[in-house]
Amino acid sequence: MLKNLKRWLHRDEKSLCETERANLKQGLAKFARAHTVYSNARRARSLWERSSVSRDQLVRQLQDWVPTAPEASGIRPLAEFSHRLRCYA
Repeated sequence: MLKNLKRWLHRDEKSLCETERANLKQGLAKFARAHTVYSNARRARSLWERSSVSRDQLVRQLQDWVPTAPEASGIRPLAEFSHRLRCYA
């Protein structure tokens, strides 16, 4: 399950079939760290997909998101990713 969960984390939930979505939901409930990574990735993706906001607004939203979510999670790879993101902003 963990191997499949890792693969599903990288895909858009809309692209998963019903069985895969159910298994993803079950896996996320079982593995708290995976759930944290997945929910943070979804939030970052939703911020990034807002094409109607200006670059400055996007940078501000990402700067607000970085310290509250990834860095506070205690998951080192997620915190490292947020640090790299902050460098681009």
